Amino acid sequence: MNRQVVVVKIIGRIEPSQGFSAHFLSAKAPDCTVHFGEKQKQRVILLQGPVGPFFKTLQHQLNEHGLDAWRICFNAGDCFFSSKSKRIIFYGKSMEWECWFADFIAAAEIDQIVLFGAERPIHRVARAVGEMAGIPVHTLEEGYVRPGFITAEEGGNNAGCPLMGKLPPSNFCEQEPQKGESYKAFLPMCLYGIAYYTVRFLFSSRAQRGLYHRHLAKLEVFLWIRNGWRWLKHRHHNFLIMKNLLRNLRGKFYLIPLQVDADSQMKDAALGWTQNNLVSSVMKSFAKHAPDRTHLVFKIHPLERGHTNLGRMITEVSEAYGIADRVSVIDSGPLASLTRRSAGMITINSTSGFSAIYHGIPLLVVGQTFYAHPELVTCGNGAPDFDRFWSRGHVAPLPLRRAFISWMYQEALIPGDFYAKRGIALGCSNLLPRLKIKPFEVQERAHQEQVAC
Repeated sequence: MNRQVVVVKIIGRIEPSQGFSAHFLSAKAPDCTVHFGEKQKQRVILLQGPVGPFFKTLQHQLNEHGLDAWRICFNAGDCFFSSKSKRIIFYGKSMEWECWFADFIAAAEIDQIVLFGAERPIHRVARAVGEMAGIPVHTLEEGYVRPGFITAEEGGNNAGCPLMGKLPPSNFCEQEPQKGESYKAFLPMCLYGIAYYTVRFLFSSRAQRGLYHRHLAKLEVFLWIRNGWRWLKHRHHNFLIMKNLLRNLRGKFYLIPLQVDADSQMKDAALGWTQNNLVSSVMKSFAKHAPDRTHLVFKIHPLERGHTNLGRMITEVSEAYGIADRVSVIDSGPLASLTRRSAGMITINSTSGFSAIYHGIPLLVVGQTFYAHPELVTCGNGAPDFDRFWSRGHVAPLPLRRAFISWMYQEALIPGDFYAKRGIALGCSNLLPRLKIKPFEVQERAHQEQVAC
């Protein structure tokens, strides 16, 4: 049988697996090639994943289930958490990525693309290239509902997801969402993050640094240590604040869950809003127009706890507006318990908004996100009317809220976790059906020939 050979030009280095022939020059040379033999299986390419071994496990499971799964790494941190088998290390510059990737997926006959973080610059390019080529792009993200779930959609997430601006179809069959399992993943996530960013900082090339989706401080490890220290230091203080809110201020406080500044949702979809101007604008309006004896509660994101001094800034602004006795700041604690006892919630576009929808609490969305539908929430569209929201917040009817949440669970979420060992195994196995794996025609033909014999 004649052996078909496909040659792919690699900017960087490839580490081949058994069954493929490849040669390459030095890691800095652009004239590296890889030879793929005749395609026998569906071929999947994995780009960047979450910090930790999730994509390494996923690649292994895909290969175990009869696919030909490869991985492209973009820096030393990616390599640290990847298998050496079927791995391509991209050493090109950002301006070379689009053309190279388009040539690669065509020559290598890629059937599906999987990535984490749809709005990372290299992934925005990859999604556009995949769409042009008619190749499904499966985009993973932290679970819209946590803990216990990861987000898996086709084409994009959050403001770019397939559900954007839609409500459940009229023939949708509502199902009771399953309860998410708590994997206690915060510690492994922090440890993986420290390892990933330390290795990335120390061993990535200059060209690879130009591909970073997030440029971190040189003292990143120190900031994560400070995160843990602040969690311990504020733990009792947070408990006392929550105890007072839940016992004495039920229905008399508005909840403001803050986000991570470096998060992809805080870019275009934030419509120009940042944490700082949200804090200032909300407190300015609250001081003048909110009902008497109501309070504001700002919840700092756990991943931002060690990286910013938002708590101090909130305290200073509240003092300037003369409402310091009506403003509280916490950086840990169960969001759901606070949400269902609050008078309302304001967010730029955090997935915390689902908690408000679920519990039937008025919700003002300042920016863009897929659940920001005028029948579900109060949509700010970049120009929110805070003054009106304090007393005229909108709550959707219960049947619509239940149907939307059930629809979102079915369309976008799968049980699992990106960081805890047991959650990784479950998440990878639950992701396989989302890839819509079909029998490859070469395999089917070989099976038919065996039957004929």
